[in-house]
Amino acid sequence: MSYSLVFTRLEIPADDELALRWVKNKFQAHYDDERAPHSIFQRLHDALVDRFPCLSTLPEHERDDAVWVDGPLINNFSHDLAIVAFHFTRVEDVMPFVVETALKVGCTVFDLQGMNVYRPKHDSRN
Repeated sequence: MSYSLVFTRLEIPADDELALRWVKNKFQAHYDDERAPHSIFQRLHDALVDRFPCLSTLPEHERDDAVWVDGPLINNFSHDLAIVAFHFTRVEDVMPFVVETALKVGCTVFDLQGMNVYRPKHDSRN
C-alpha cells in the first residue's frame, strides 16, 4: 500500500476545496507532458533522493526496504506537476521531510488522501 503526494509550481485557487479539484483536473496533462521537469522540480527531486535514494539506484537486495514505490523517481516529475508515492509504512518519517522540502523550493503540496493543501509561505515559483 502506498501514500501519494502531488506537487505543483503553478498558481492555484486560494480555496483548498477548489485547489483539490483543480489538481485532480491536471492529472491527464501531467501524464501527457513530455517536457523536461521544471528546475524547481529538479531541485525537489534531487533533495528527495539525496535523503531517500531512488528505487532504481538501489541494489536488488535493498529494494524491498526502499521508501519509494517506483523508479526512476524523476519519471514522476513533469514541467508543471509531480507525483511521488512512498510506502504507507514510512509515512511518519517520509512525509514531513517531503512536505517541508517541497515548500522550501516553492511548491504547493497536495495530500489527496488526507485532503490537505500545503502552500509555500511566499511565492517563489518561476
